[in-house]
Amino acid sequence: MKKNEPLVVGKVPPELLEQIVFSRLGYPRKEVVLRPAIGEDTAALDLADELLLASSDPITGAEDKAGWLAVKVAINDIAATGGEPICILVTLLLPETALLSDLEQIIDDINEACLEEGVQVAGGHTEVTQGLKQPLISITALGKTRNRRVLSSSNAKVGDDIVVTKWAGMEGTSILVRDFTQAFAGVLDEGSIEQAKKLFSMISVTLDGRIAAEVGANACHDATEGGVLGAIYEMCQASGLGAVVYADKIPVLPVTLRVAEFCKIDPLRLISSGCLVVTAPDGEALCKAYREAGVNAKVVGKIVREAREVVRSGNTFALSSPGPDHLWQARRYLESITRRQ
Repeated sequence: MKKNEPLVVGKVPPELLEQIVFSRLGYPRKEVVLRPAIGEDTAALDLADELLLASSDPITGAEDKAGWLAVKVAINDIAATGGEPICILVTLLLPETALLSDLEQIIDDINEACLEEGVQVAGGHTEVTQGLKQPLISITALGKTRNRRVLSSSNAKVGDDIVVTKWAGMEGTSILVRDFTQAFAGVLDEGSIEQAKKLFSMISVTLDGRIAAEVGANACHDATEGGVLGAIYEMCQASGLGAVVYADKIPVLPVTLRVAEFCKIDPLRLISSGCLVVTAPDGEALCKAYREAGVNAKVVGKIVREAREVVRSGNTFALSSPGPDHLWQARRYLESITRRQ
């Protein structure tokens, strides 16, 4: 079959699964004792004395390198508990217009991300589906605890410092600039456009979660849809506690601020995979450990008994439910600009 030949509706044929999918299964793990093969619908993991961790996420708001991004986002949920990601299960639904080259590109991107993170593809489902406008990718990540410890969002404690790693809005910035590069011509210089695109390389929190576990953190949550403020709100909900957040202390890159200003959105409400929110008794000690590992981190607030407040530019606002991610608002705006160009 030629790469520019359309794929047929229905399950991807066995010969293509063997040729393209099963030959790119990421990093081999000894824990995965039953691997993907024709006729095998279930993966088996031997985890000995540790707890099994599992999480599932779809990719719906990105186009460029969607397979790579899907892997990173899914395993971030495992890493955010302080656990070790082991393998993933991939559900890939392709539109009728998909070409063989589209399938191969997505699988290559998935394989690349797995090799970077040391995880294996342990199974899944791949088909061409009627009625789709673009590929849909859903990934279930499986992992194991380290010493049976789980840094759940519900484990935040009164008095904990709130630490944010890397920079808010990185993922959203990279998605928007990658998918709407022409819309940013004249808004960002070439260097800033390249910087925004390369932010994808920092959306893993595998290292962030491991350091949090090693340095005595109580709770972790990766900042995905709803951004950093959304992640902190969700931690408060999970733990039944409050928080005082100093928004001006949350690290945000200049390129993200420029993108947010242009798109008329709040960078602290923009999808932020790669940015881990951690609560710990000694936030400064945790930040020191992060800096020593080359990870930017700042103390941005405190876990308290009841109040849920955001202090921003001298004003105090309620820390509210995240609502729709500002990525969608930005995409609508950029699509309108693209149509006029």
